[in-house]
Amino acid sequence: MKRFLTTLAILLVVILAGLTALVLLINPNDFRGYLVERVEKQSGYKLTLQDDMRWHVWPKLSIISGKMSLTAPGAEMPFITADNMRLDVELLPLLSHQLEVKEVMLKGAVVRQTPESKAIPKISPPFTPRDISHPVVEPRANNWQLNIAKVKISDSLIIWQMKDGEQLNLRDIDLSLKTDEKKQVSLEMSTKVNRDRREITLNVAADVDMNSYPYQVTGKITQLDYALSGVEIPENGIVGSLTSDFTIQNEGVRKVSLENLNLTANDSQLQGNISAEFADATRYQVDLKSEMLNLNTLLPELATANVSENALLVPTTDNHIPPSFSLFSTAHAAPAPNATIMAKPVITSVTIENKEYDLTSWGDIEFTLKLALNKLLYKDLEINNFKLDALNNPNSLNIQTLTGQILQGDFSLPTVISTSIVPAHISMDITMNNIPLEPLLRVFNQPENFSGLISAKGNLEGTGYNRKAFYRYWQGTLNTSVTQFKMQGFNVPQVIQQSVAQATDKVIYPEDIESYTQADNVIAQFKLAPKGKVTVNSLDAQAEAYQIKGQGKVDLQRHDLDVMLLVNIKKGWGKENEFIRQLAKIEIPLRLYGDWNAIQYELNIEKLLRDQLQQKAKQAIDNWLNKQDAESPEVKALNQLLKKI
Repeated sequence: MKRFLTTLAILLVVILAGLTALVLLINPNDFRGYLVERVEKQSGYKLTLQDDMRWHVWPKLSIISGKMSLTAPGAEMPFITADNMRLDVELLPLLSHQLEVKEVMLKGAVVRQTPESKAIPKISPPFTPRDISHPVVEPRANNWQLNIAKVKISDSLIIWQMKDGEQLNLRDIDLSLKTDEKKQVSLEMSTKVNRDRREITLNVAADVDMNSYPYQVTGKITQLDYALSGVEIPENGIVGSLTSDFTIQNEGVRKVSLENLNLTANDSQLQGNISAEFADATRYQVDLKSEMLNLNTLLPELATANVSENALLVPTTDNHIPPSFSLFSTAHAAPAPNATIMAKPVITSVTIENKEYDLTSWGDIEFTLKLALNKLLYKDLEINNFKLDALNNPNSLNIQTLTGQILQGDFSLPTVISTSIVPAHISMDITMNNIPLEPLLRVFNQPENFSGLISAKGNLEGTGYNRKAFYRYWQGTLNTSVTQFKMQGFNVPQVIQQSVAQATDKVIYPEDIESYTQADNVIAQFKLAPKGKVTVNSLDAQAEAYQIKGQGKVDLQRHDLDVMLLVNIKKGWGKENEFIRQLAKIEIPLRLYGDWNAIQYELNIEKLLRDQLQQKAKQAIDNWLNKQDAESPEVKALNQLLKKI
């Protein structure tokens, strides 16, 4: 044991002596010129080492340098600057004049990708034949050989200037590049990006095959975790991950493709392939599918729950004032029928709006998009089997397929967007079958007092693509049919029956008061004109006890309407007499008008009863005259009088 310890001590002394001798005999500054020469020969970049290089023995054998910079040929500013650089080297290769660098460590580095740091191509001098009468003296080759296995950058910054001149700063970068003799590179990086009060944190790990570089680079993103937060981002942020195989081709036309892509964002997932081709016109191909895409957790305006609105019937005790009901939960005083409603002035700039709807830049991009989602969540809508196929050409974006299913219903909305004109023009063909009406109204922030299953067919078109543009510039026609229709807050037949019962004892006052109007089927045709003017060309509601017909106008901008209904109530009067039989045959006019927040109705019962009495008296006189001599002067005079009534 004593002999073993003695041998071990002697061995350690020899190793330490060898290291000391190596450090004393080899001056690391001897590598300065070689490193500068080798870097410039291989890449054309100029390496500048400002301070002396020195050995650092523990815990690794390293060469330490002070501030360094790397400058592209002809550039005004360095491409890379660092506070210090460390080269971790292998010991034994030094004995054979090989500088085997295990790791290059840059700390406090700043990487600039700006016009000032880009290389400026040199103008080649004219070619002159070489004088072969004198021998060419080749420069003496350096005796050292350089191999680098790993590059590491920590606590660093990348300044990246984009085409529009804005700079993007990638902060707190930790980067590690490791390569082997088979040109397989492992990359690990973490960074933070701040811009416009938004922040994204990235952690990336990838394996890269550089065998065909620079013509082709292939690899796999094994990990990409991200977290996005800040302004116009949902309060809880967007957190997710990405994995994908990738290929970058630089031979001829540059191509980038992501295959076997798997992307998560909060509780949403997307899988598929994405490719891009950068030629005279940039071309993209996107083919994605998903089990679920939840827009409610990805769009900030949808992150908060919407409060549903219900209509209220506003009672009145004054029979001379037309009653009103509200389509919203807050009731306001309704304007008089002939009152002039002053809308708030709209202060806007046509130039700004046109710029907002300018999609001409899409003309430089060609792309095909295919999206297939088993479930799409948007507000309260759960859309199943959602499919989107779109093709963007230089002049237009053609959404050839936009389909989905909502409960037992389905829809198809093929759309063409003309992007070559300003403002952009949109044309949409609408086909809906048995779509639930209530959640559809909730999505578009309309009164939720209506329910049923809507089917529709028509076309809408206009300039612009947001809600404001729709209300101002869109137009078209829509034929609709609603089954199982119900309108909460107002019962049209019972309002008429109550008014008639108050005016005559021939009708019984309804006992079961229901605060809704329902119909088995409602057929209506709407015409939309610019500035949000909707014309109800025809309306026909069929129920077992009554039929309602009507037409009128609705103003989407001013939130008011004026609709005239003709109501034929066949049952429910409570008695059986001649007066009731006459009421069951006639169409009773009912006018709805005013602001949406307090819609009024107008029903002239006195005129209705007066007309009925007049009709009954006329009928009685007709019956009496039919029994008299038609040629007598008295009968002729009465007939002339009846014709004037």
